Amino acid sequence: MNMKKIKILLQVFFSALVCCMLCACQANSTKNTVQEQDGLSEHKINIQAYLPVIANIDIEDAAFSLIFLDSDTIPELVVLDRYLDQYSVYTIKEDSAICLIDSLTTVEMSYFEKENIISAFFRWNGGGDEGGYANRYYQLDQYSEPLTDDFVPSFEFTYNAVYDINGEWTGEGITEYYKKGERIDETAYNQIFVDFNISQNDAVSCSSENIQHFTRDEILEYLSTEMAEEN
Repeated sequence: MNMKKIKILLQVFFSALVCCMLCACQANSTKNTVQEQDGLSEHKINIQAYLPVIANIDIEDAAFSLIFLDSDTIPELVVLDRYLDQYSVYTIKEDSAICLIDSLTTVEMSYFEKENIISAFFRWNGGGDEGGYANRYYQLDQYSEPLTDDFVPSFEFTYNAVYDINGEWTGEGITEYYKKGERIDETAYNQIFVDFNISQNDAVSCSSENIQHFTRDEILEYLSTEMAEEN
């Protein structure tokens, strides 16, 4: 075979190779675009599964918010009964809304974004240094049923002020630490945060201005808008 024919064959080979590469790139690009569109569609479809939940809530002064509690891209729905200070939380599984937390009574509920951990703050005797308070943490993967007031926290700390015989505050208090109801020391308590790779400062209040808040009418309008955009 002479050099001219070899040159022509090489040109044909490299042209075919370039065409194959371009087709592969285009296919991957199309696949990625379809996946992104499917992901967006899934979000819009799934979030509307909260509509029946909202319709069945008969709380007169309910407040609603959307948070990212677990690791997926679908936000969880928080429902607060502001009169009773009770929080309920719902998530989406297989296009249906399921209850994660059922009417947990607390002064304030916070969460660790994407970690599936919530904290509930309690106080008594006025709270503060002269009273008592507690932070109870719940790692929701540890519970097979919707969380209620009756469940033992995954871990917690409590503080109680110490009074003298005359009922006066001594200026001191007792802090105790627990894991699943069992007393532990402070070092073991702090290690729990290390094990979960979280910091107490990472907790975000469900009342924070940085998350989406709605009245009943507002969240119904929001979900209806999502549905209209999808259609």
